Amino acid sequence: MSFPLALNQYLVRLDLTVPDSLSLDFVCELQRRHVAEFSFNNLAVVLGDDISLDLEDVSEKIVTRGLGAYCFEHNKLTFELLKALGYDVQLKLARVLNNNLERAVGRTHRVTLLTLNNEMYLIDTGFGGNGPLSPLSLSTQQEQQSGFEHYRMLPLEGGEWDVQIVKDGDYFTLYRFDFAHYSEADCSVGHFYSHRHPNAVFVNNLMVTNKELDKTRSLLNSTFNIKTESGEQNRKVGSPRVLQSILAEHFQIKLELVVAEHLFERFVQSELDDSQTRS
Repeated sequence: MSFPLALNQYLVRLDLTVPDSLSLDFVCELQRRHVAEFSFNNLAVVLGDDISLDLEDVSEKIVTRGLGAYCFEHNKLTFELLKALGYDVQLKLARVLNNNLERAVGRTHRVTLLTLNNEMYLIDTGFGGNGPLSPLSLSTQQEQQSGFEHYRMLPLEGGEWDVQIVKDGDYFTLYRFDFAHYSEADCSVGHFYSHRHPNAVFVNNLMVTNKELDKTRSLLNSTFNIKTESGEQNRKVGSPRVLQSILAEHFQIKLELVVAEHLFERFVQSELDDSQTRS
């Protein structure tokens, strides 16, 4: 089977062999390896880079250069591979709620719906620390385990669905999507807001995540967190060199010290100052 070079490189980087027939096991392994291998981060956003959604550019950034990315890039790469392999996939957009169910927000998250053997699944390789490591079935409202976390797909009136994660014994709604038709042009609108609007979350915070079956590492501004099934450990990022070291050691992102100093001043120092004031 012949693919664009960008998709061939994607398969090679994840050490995946394409099966002879369409397989849910392959999709599961693709999602797990993708999320573990490629960090979710908004470094390009906060550094003011131009972020292209062309497939070749996305592959160059994520696969070749290992820089990680955010949802519009991660899920585009996954979608295009599954589509090229012959899977029945649909592009969908979602509203990120983070449990504020009355929150008025635009559709700034991209996901993929897969239909296979008359079953439908949500595929998401680009939601960061709370995102699933495996496909989530829409055919059940029971909890579904993915890694050490549990999720629920909840249908709503009007054809919308909530994607929920179990937190502290209760359901926490991550985002809401519907079955409307969306195109790459719709993604461009959400992408433009997400990386250019002055009020966008990704413009105003430093966010980096890496997720494996038994461990999630995340950096949010001044706090570095490691989460496992047994609990969480937090530490404060005390200096630009510590920030530089965390990015290199835990996320395989190597930055010049001057860049780490810039990010520290913009996103870390103010939080540290605020926490010291409150204490």
